[in-house]
Amino acid sequence: TNFQLYLPPMRKIDNILNEHKRKVLRRISLSPSLQEALHSFPQLSMDPVDSTTVKVRLGGEPYNRKTLNKLRKNVHKPQDFKLGVENCKLYSLYHGLHHYKYHTFLRCKKETDCIEQQAEDPGQEEVVQQCMANHRWLETLFESFSELLTHTSQACA
Repeated sequence: TNFQLYLPPMRKIDNILNEHKRKVLRRISLSPSLQEALHSFPQLSMDPVDSTTVKVRLGGEPYNRKTLNKLRKNVHKPQDFKLGVENCKLYSLYHGLHHYKYHTFLRCKKETDCIEQQAEDPGQEEVVQQCMANHRWLETLFESFSELLTHTSQACA
């Protein structure tokens, strides 16, 4: 939603993620088809082909990055990509940075759904209060964000 309290922090997080994506892009080159697939599909798996090549498979449901809602239009399923082993970590980091907000949204949705199931119509304010009171869950969210940024900084050093 456009809840004003959350917009400034989300913009700040977006700026941090975009800055780190630019760092990764300085180290790799993306073909238009690979970039489109990395941007469109929120799930990525890698399987070794041989000692120098990895097969990258992208999947999941495409979504609108601004609203985080699933796309209603048909998106072509991407083909698999064969990439060099030496850069596969950078492609994975780029993908993780690009989809971080969506994956965090899914984690938050799971937490709020759980809270809403435990109480009859707790109301948005109460759900937010319970989420904020769950320090272990908040620390997990913060740690995953920190780890992603740390891995990116180390890989791009």
